[in-house]
Amino acid sequence: SSGINAEYGVTGKPNIHWCSLEKLRFVNIVMSVLIFLVMYTIFRKLSRRLKDDPGLGIQPIHRTCCMMNSLVLSCFPLLYFYNLLYYTDVGSVLFVLSSYSCSIRNHHLKSAMLGAISVLFRQTNIIWVGFTAGTVVIRDIENRGLLLQCDDFVSQMGIAVRVILRYFWQYVYLLLPYLTVLSGFAVFIVWNKGIVVGDKSAHTAVLHFPQFLYFLLFLTAFSLPHMVQRLRHSHMTVLYYVFKPVHVLLFFVSALLALYLFKYEHPYLLADNRHYTFYIWRKILNRTPLIMYYLLPLCFYTFLNMVALLSTVHSKFFTLLYFLCVASQIVPQGLLEFRYFILPYILYRLHVPQHSWVVLFLELCQYTLINLITVKLFLNKTFDWDSPNELSPNPQRFMW
Repeated sequence: SSGINAEYGVTGKPNIHWCSLEKLRFVNIVMSVLIFLVMYTIFRKLSRRLKDDPGLGIQPIHRTCCMMNSLVLSCFPLLYFYNLLYYTDVGSVLFVLSSYSCSIRNHHLKSAMLGAISVLFRQTNIIWVGFTAGTVVIRDIENRGLLLQCDDFVSQMGIAVRVILRYFWQYVYLLLPYLTVLSGFAVFIVWNKGIVVGDKSAHTAVLHFPQFLYFLLFLTAFSLPHMVQRLRHSHMTVLYYVFKPVHVLLFFVSALLALYLFKYEHPYLLADNRHYTFYIWRKILNRTPLIMYYLLPLCFYTFLNMVALLSTVHSKFFTLLYFLCVASQIVPQGLLEFRYFILPYILYRLHVPQHSWVVLFLELCQYTLINLITVKLFLNKTFDWDSPNELSPNPQRFMW
């Protein structure tokens, strides 16, 4: 009540803010409004690149629809919830999206500076600085029109490599602001002896490949209206992969190996019963040893739709870069923590804008219902730990 707020974030290091609650909440209100405006800017810019493909349910969207997409996405439950608690996630999202928005408008120095600020909120945001730099190269190669000479990805990859080698120093100059940030962060890692600031023992990097499957399930749950709508168009995607069994086999073999060899249970996941992941893990994902294997077809369905939409709306190069960056952020994390999925989800949703008002309305209803439930539980449903410690002497509350 005194206005002192402590957050134990990814680093495990407490950040104490000596400030009034009113000022802290005002900062979050400003940030949430700015996030909405930046989302709208990105939706407007990217909507001009949309390809009209009724077979996949893709249509260009107008300004009002962009605004509605932005409004709905700004109510995304995890972003909304942590906005109320003054976590670093809100600032992290704001500066990553602002950096990307500047990049797609060719303001690369501003983009790199905003990306550097985002890293101060969360060290792993350096991955999204690299993502933004990669999209600059991809857009330039696409604008040259050389990729239209062939359809298969291998041939396009060969063309892209030749273009990069031919204009190598031009790309170095173009990406110099981003390369400066990336180089500076590399120096920091060497100096800090790692990426983690704080308790390094609690945040050791691991190969936690099932995180990618958890993210697919997370995306399915929070984009449920979209996934239901996609049922009308998914038959084309499914048929495409039926005739490419190698792709299907590769996904399921990789997923089975990930679950069998790289499943990891972080001590925090098993001990901290304030977070919903504690109950989701116990009651669903780890209820039986085989439950995740049963969910693999759903993961595959979501993955197919993501690949089909991103590759059609943008390009296969963009899709590959996106998935590589998502994997780079979430796979090294030993802890199943939904906060790690916020930026991957928002960036995906920004690149597949929804044109159906019905789906947008259902998505808004879904988000609103989840927000009401989570806020009500946080405010009204408290509990005490059997052995309270000096860090958490007060009644505990449920949270994401």
